[in-house]
Amino acid sequence: MNTSKILKIYLFISGLILTAIGSLTIFNPINIKANEGIEIAENASALNDVRSFGMLLLATALLSFLGSFKSPFRKSAAISTFLLFLSLGLGRLLSIFLDGMPSDGMVKATGLEIILGMLGLILFISNSKKQSF
Repeated sequence: MNTSKILKIYLFISGLILTAIGSLTIFNPINIKANEGIEIAENASALNDVRSFGMLLLATALLSFLGSFKSPFRKSAAISTFLLFLSLGLGRLLSIFLDGMPSDGMVKATGLEIILGMLGLILFISNSKKQSF
């Protein structure tokens, strides 16, 4: 299987993941955060922040889906998707070093984000060298 096809699969699966997490974050933020021990109920500012982050995830999911099906969007979709995952993972790592260990779910999210970000970066570089977007 060539890397262009793998990139399309990566973008599609990333779109599914980001859609699921983004939707849950937008429409059920209190429970999503409570699962990790974060209390945001009755805090309009925290809810606003969480829901806006969910919309960012959905917007990136949309671009990721577009890139998985339409070649004109593939390069920008690949860049935005791997940058989102890497920035989330590295931001969580920084927080672990500065703030201490979060819940197990947050640690697992950190690992998944770094893996998905690195995979996306590798696929992006592989496709850039072959110019096979």
